[in-house]
Amino acid sequence: MSDSEFFARLAEEVSLQGKVALATCVGVKGSGPSKLGRKMIVRPDGSFLGTIGGGPFEALVIRDALEMIENEEKSRLRSYDFFDTGKGESTPMICGGTADVFLELLAARPLLYIAGGGHVGLALSRFGRETGFDVMVADDRPEYLDPARYPAGTRTIRVERDYRLPFPDSLAKREMYAALVTRCWETDRAALRHLLGSLNGLRLKYAGMIGSQRKVRRVLSDLESEGFPKEEIRKIRAPIGLPIGAITPEEIAISILAEMIAARNGAAK
Repeated sequence: MSDSEFFARLAEEVSLQGKVALATCVGVKGSGPSKLGRKMIVRPDGSFLGTIGGGPFEALVIRDALEMIENEEKSRLRSYDFFDTGKGESTPMICGGTADVFLELLAARPLLYIAGGGHVGLALSRFGRETGFDVMVADDRPEYLDPARYPAGTRTIRVERDYRLPFPDSLAKREMYAALVTRCWETDRAALRHLLGSLNGLRLKYAGMIGSQRKVRRVLSDLESEGFPKEEIRKIRAPIGLPIGAITPEEIAISILAEMIAARNGAAK
């Protein structure tokens, strides 16, 4: 596989898997199974693409890569020993030498799912791309899905009034942040109903719904009476956004994104 083919596959794997580890051999001394510059992609399920040498050495690299993915560790540099010198992690191999491997975690941009393409949804789409999100907007009104309204790269999806949205398999492993900002409480309830019903297949990190306290109580009460688990309903941030006294759609969007960014960075209360 050429370098250009490898890196094209790497970009594809990051998008499909949500996050992968890239292992690169950055140092070789003496004899060993690897060569300088060899690369391997390790997926979260332990499968891999490419090779940095095979055998027990590669198995140890995969183990370390999976541990790094699990802990969401950004990077690590490991030295593997092919004879018992105590300088690096010993392997069952006796060919002599050492290999240094740089492991780095590569993650796809999180997905910002906006239910509702009105004034607030439009502002969210504009600021969302600037703050590190890939953006997907759903609405049941075709005129609100005109691509010309949105920043380049925004996905727009037509839904029915029930907001039933079959999330593409290609997005299933991405971290998702959802903002329910449709035109009325009934469509907000419908969008939230479908979102809660899809949680088992999504890596939902944040979900919030716009509206007054009265509306929020009504919608959440309706969903609880429909049998949705209380622990899932309690995770919904509603009213959505940080309390900054926002009035305009742009200010409301900023308050929502600030709350999402806090959740993304582990700073949310």
